[in-house]
Amino acid sequence: MKKLILLLLFIPLVSFGQVKNRELKTYYKTGELQTIVNYVDGLRQREFKTYYQSGELESTVNYLDGLRQGERKYYFESGVLRYTVSYVDDLRQGELKEYYDSGVLRYTGNYVDGVKQ
Repeated sequence: MKKLILLLLFIPLVSFGQVKNRELKTYYKTGELQTIVNYVDGLRQREFKTYYQSGELESTVNYLDGLRQGERKYYFESGVLRYTVSYVDDLRQGELKEYYDSGVLRYTGNYVDGVKQ
């Protein structure tokens, strides 16, 4: 009986400290896929994707240790690239390019440490 009590007291301590590794998918109320995100050790890792309710890809960005890293891309629902911007340690860094839905370049800007220049 004492062993059982000790075991029951120990289980919450072990489960509380467990590493959380999983792929999480969210859905619109109507059932269509909305997002896909991966977690490792409870932090966002790898590619994060969002989708329009139509099923078309809306955006992609990579995460490393919970921070956005690399290029983030947004798309029009038609699939045409809407804009791109790069991230370093979760801050916008470098050139932002925005496009019309025709695919023609609309605007370029620059960021340094998350601040528009």
